[in-house]
Amino acid sequence: MTELAENISNFIWSRWMIGALIALGIFMTYATKGIQFRKFLYAIKTLKNSITNKNNENIGDISSFQSFTTALAGTVGNSNIAGVATAISIGGPGAAFWMVIIAPLGMATKFVEAFLSLKYRVQLPDGKFLGGPMLYIEKGAKAKWLGFSYALFAVLAAIGGGNLSQSNSIALVMNSQFGIPKALSGMLIALLIGSIIRKGVTNIGPITEKVVPLMTIIYMSCVIIIISINITLLPDTLMLIIKSAFNPIAPAGGFAGVAVVRTIEYGIRRGVISNEAGLGSAGIAHSAAKAKDPYHQGLIAMIGVFIDTIVICFGTAIVVVITGVWSNGQISTALVASAFDTVIPFGGSIVAVCSMLFGFTTMTTWSYYGEQTLRYIIKGNTIVPIFRILWCLLAYIGAIYGAKLIWDISDILVGLVALPNIIGLCLLYNKIKVINDS
Repeated sequence: MTELAENISNFIWSRWMIGALIALGIFMTYATKGIQFRKFLYAIKTLKNSITNKNNENIGDISSFQSFTTALAGTVGNSNIAGVATAISIGGPGAAFWMVIIAPLGMATKFVEAFLSLKYRVQLPDGKFLGGPMLYIEKGAKAKWLGFSYALFAVLAAIGGGNLSQSNSIALVMNSQFGIPKALSGMLIALLIGSIIRKGVTNIGPITEKVVPLMTIIYMSCVIIIISINITLLPDTLMLIIKSAFNPIAPAGGFAGVAVVRTIEYGIRRGVISNEAGLGSAGIAHSAAKAKDPYHQGLIAMIGVFIDTIVICFGTAIVVVITGVWSNGQISTALVASAFDTVIPFGGSIVAVCSMLFGFTTMTTWSYYGEQTLRYIIKGNTIVPIFRILWCLLAYIGAIYGAKLIWDISDILVGLVALPNIIGLCLLYNKIKVINDS
């Protein structure tokens, strides 16, 4: 079973998927006239304004900034730590280069996804809002079957990538760093996640608004400290990352050659899985915003890709390479922990806590994605309480189950989510290219 899942995962995330996501990013960049470059500073200003403006006069479930932090919570997960380290351990330092290269294309895609999600959202009988790729595909592209396919895949991806794999990572790191039994971690995760998601996004939004900025600041402060102490090595580190992007080095083997295409594949794969551009999932969170203007919400959304990939993922990559641990044979969170340990006392424990927070906030957001796409499928709210209970039970199961199989299944499900979204956005091209700047 494990080997089969690995083979399917490798097929889904092989060159054809990577090529499709790159093509989509180029397509969206052209359609929006390079909005990620033209409006980057304005997008930063718009995000800053959203922090103080709660948009209480507008219709929606949560504030514009809370929708941003909820979406960011979904992307800033263990892929930023374990995923980056795994990409470098397999594809070499050059994988970090390709993560950064794909990010600007993802910013254009994320802008479009958030814009369309807000534009085509609907208000449900209970007053809550529902939006995301399933609706802009159905209403905008007039492809209801494709929208249904997206929703179905998204529910499964939420369970696999947003729950089981995250819970598994939290339990593993708490066991390795603090000796906490996985079963105990699983029970604590299930209880805590249940207390947060029981009221849906109106409870999740205010929590992510506080936790996401805090955990990002803590993690990046440590990254900056490590880079500052090794600042004389930074030029050589950056040069190594750039050179090995085109002339790869295999970490485990010292200097055994690795195919360039493998480095590109792992870099882009981890970058996309981390920032979710092309998956459309963040649009579900942004569609809940108290915002009238899809354009400005789209600008806010695209900054999430910048923070997730260019700031956090690349920061992790630099730390792993600059400390020299990238070739020590370790993988995943253990590799990042060893990098932190070289400079910061109890650095491994800090990584463990950050990994726990990253994974936990991802679980809260993806629970919302799961219940929203399930609402779309079932056409009602009766299933939501059952789904939330099931979510907590699966969090416990993910904590005690084998890691490799869970992560492979997670990658498969996340890949399946991208397919209907890519097709849907292409069908909507004529509507996207007439988006007006405002």
